[in-house]
Amino acid sequence: MRRNYRGYRRGIRFGGGKLVLLTVLFWAISGFIMISFINGGPARILEGKQEDVAKMYIGNIFPTVSRSADFESREALGNTLEPAAELTKGLFDAKQSESIFESMIGSMFPGAEVLDDDLAEEDPGIVFDMDSYDSDQDGTPQDMIDTQDSDSPGPATANIDYSKPVVIIYHTHATESYQPVSEGNFHSLAEYGTVREVGDVLTEELEAQGIQVIHDKTIHDSPSYSQSYTRSLETIQTLMGSNESARIIIDLHRDAAAYIGNVAMTSTIKNDTIAKYSLVIGTGNPNVEALRLFANHVNETAEKTYPGFGGKIIEKQYKFNQYVSDYHLLLEVGNNQNTIEQAKLTGKYFARVLAKSIKEIE
Repeated sequence: MRRNYRGYRRGIRFGGGKLVLLTVLFWAISGFIMISFINGGPARILEGKQEDVAKMYIGNIFPTVSRSADFESREALGNTLEPAAELTKGLFDAKQSESIFESMIGSMFPGAEVLDDDLAEEDPGIVFDMDSYDSDQDGTPQDMIDTQDSDSPGPATANIDYSKPVVIIYHTHATESYQPVSEGNFHSLAEYGTVREVGDVLTEELEAQGIQVIHDKTIHDSPSYSQSYTRSLETIQTLMGSNESARIIIDLHRDAAAYIGNVAMTSTIKNDTIAKYSLVIGTGNPNVEALRLFANHVNETAEKTYPGFGGKIIEKQYKFNQYVSDYHLLLEVGNNQNTIEQAKLTGKYFARVLAKSIKEIE
């Protein structure tokens, strides 16, 4: 009897182990199938090429962002997220689906930081919560505010020393690219086709006008997009600390086209088709009035020099690190539907405008 009892106990232990193993396998396979269907079906995961997965992964890291609009649009692994109302018709709501998706990406790419709405910086330059920012407390729409005012006083004298660097150009989002460089959701680590090339043209033209420039090409938005402004703040503070003569600070970006129907923003100067520009002002800065005066001054000079060239001046409820200088410009040249050549031409004409603007407040 005792032997039979022991044999019975051994059978129970062995059977229990098999049951645990089968349970784990069942849930693992079920989880894989569930996640694969959420993201387009099993074939999408099993048959995807390595290069395609890499491109989709980059597209998720770099969202399509517009500082000129009251929303942001991003592509998760190459698929534009559907409106929340449509997502809630499925098994999971939008937040649950995104959480599952991010968990999957975290497993596939352990070193990756997936941008999440809840991880926004205090002053990221991105509007994540439309309900909080799309209207004032009295319900007045808060869209693009053109602050051009021809009756406003000019900016204060800048005490320019032309024997030393006067302008610093840097890029909080240095990977932002133009047509035809569309990979990575229009973000490229290579310099070709990006805002860094536009910065080179701006630098060359300013120096041709006798204005010394420091063009910093540090990439702040890779490998993580989150906290780009935090990293770029360190860069600009260091540059200004070692170049006290620099008065004019430019954070050079490009805009996103998604919010205007994916069309390029262009105008014409001397038969050249160029990208339109805009100037963004963070109203959260203590020196916001000085920022407005300088932006107005530059824009008025642009309109006088090249009629029709003056761009929009847009106010947003952030800082964008503009408190570092009363002469800080957050300059957006075109959007991702403009070509790099159009953007570079804008850099050339804007440099001539800026040179005039500087000489008028020297």
